[in-house]
Amino acid sequence: MRKINELADLCWEGFSLKHVSCKQVVIPYLLFLSLTFLFELFLAFLFILSLFLFHSFGYKPNVLYYISGMILVLMLTMTIPLLITVIKGNKHGTGSPA
Repeated sequence: MRKINELADLCWEGFSLKHVSCKQVVIPYLLFLSLTFLFELFLAFLFILSLFLFHSFGYKPNVLYYISGMILVLMLTMTIPLLITVIKGNKHGTGSPA
C-alpha cells in the first residue's frame, strides 16, 4: 500500500509540474489545462442538455450513458485542482505551490 501512495504522489508531482520552473514548459501546460477544462465544461453542458432532452421526450438512456457522465465528473474533479495547483505554483515562479 505504501508503494501505491508513493506512486500516486509521484504522479501528482508530475501532473502539477512540482519540479519544473521553465516558463517555456509551464505556460503551454497551463494553456493545455485551460483548454482541457473548457472542453470538459462543454461536455458537461452537452450531457446536461441531452439529459433534459431525453427526459422531455421520454427516452431512457442505457447504463453506458450514466457511466460516461460519472467519468466526466471524475475528469472535472481531477482537472480543477490540478489547474489551481499549477496556477498557484506559477505565481511563485516555479511549478510547485511553495
